[in-house]
Amino acid sequence: MSNKLKILAGILLTLLALLVFLESSQKAPVNWFPSYAKKDKIPYGSFVLYNTLKETRTNKDFKEISRPPYEFLADSNHQSGTYFFVNDYINFDEAESLQLLDWVSRGNTLYIGAGGIGKTILDTLSLETELFYDLDNIYRKTPLLELVHPDLTKERPYKLDQSIQTVYFTEVDTLQTIVLGAYDYQKGDDSLSIQEPKVHFIKQAFGEGTIILHLMPDVFTNYFMLDQENYTYTEAVLRYIPDDVPIFWDNHYKNGKTINTSPLYMLFNNRYLKWAYYMLVIGVILWVFFEGKRKQRAIPIIKPLPNQTLAFTKTIAGMYLEKQDHKSIALHQINHFMEYIREEYQMETADRGLDFIERLASKSNNTQEDTKRLMDYITSISQKYPITEEELLKLNKLIQAFKTK
Repeated sequence: MSNKLKILAGILLTLLALLVFLESSQKAPVNWFPSYAKKDKIPYGSFVLYNTLKETRTNKDFKEISRPPYEFLADSNHQSGTYFFVNDYINFDEAESLQLLDWVSRGNTLYIGAGGIGKTILDTLSLETELFYDLDNIYRKTPLLELVHPDLTKERPYKLDQSIQTVYFTEVDTLQTIVLGAYDYQKGDDSLSIQEPKVHFIKQAFGEGTIILHLMPDVFTNYFMLDQENYTYTEAVLRYIPDDVPIFWDNHYKNGKTINTSPLYMLFNNRYLKWAYYMLVIGVILWVFFEGKRKQRAIPIIKPLPNQTLAFTKTIAGMYLEKQDHKSIALHQINHFMEYIREEYQMETADRGLDFIERLASKSNNTQEDTKRLMDYITSISQKYPITEEELLKLNKLIQAFKTK
């Protein structure tokens, strides 16, 4: 490389280093993304709420559910408790809504904090919601909140010091519904009174259970709970959760899910690591550009080692056959088949009951009878010793027939 190119490369690297320094020294902007995720400490995360609820319950009475409610209730329909949802919008489909309502009707509690709720649940409860517009207060939409219960009211309403769009119940079945709270927009800078209350917090009995709906999920965020005495409002609305049953905390209906599939997530999530990564990439590109013309010696061809996996497998199989150890071969074949089910259909194989058989048959295009026959035969082979060659061949035949479907 000539001296001129070295000087040019040095200037470019210096400018890059200066750019990285200036970028990293700036104060990070506030992230107002409404994630409602348990691990997020940003204003609209639910880190404070999550830890508050978890500290008041034991591990047995506080369970996190990362699956869709339909799957969770299908596998754990007998469990009782309070299913707690919080997000800006939660849209249950019809099948999931009906399953949730059926679960509630057996004596459980459904608690939803969301600005939008699925139509099936609202129609079932004879409720209607509407986005509130205040033409006299377009630019400043600071809501004031109050609770109806006399033991929970305060002299001055609670205030959410953030301009937001709000939803309220326009139609409420007063014979079945109990109003728990209302809100109104602040009319002026000094006005701290609710003049035109709009219902946003209700409770309604459903079968033997209870459904609680709160249309302002902002009150469950870090920003609201850490602002002055607002945490007492959140504590008050959470008092309607029964104390003697577990809480099922939903992690599925969240804008900010904690599942990240990108291996570069940790790099790009941290601004310093991100710029270090960019600088490394740019440095490699510069090195290739300036050093790419250098001559290299011929790279010798190295033959790869032969693959002896098949020969090794044949040797091991021959040892088992010579010893007539059909039981060991059968157990290995069963273990490989269970691993095939876990990888191919993403199913746990520890519990192979009727629910497992029905789901496996559906996913594999096999009939439930064939699937049950195979599982029963696997159980029989696992418990039997010794086994004959005919039984081993039958096991292999059933497994191959199952896979070909």
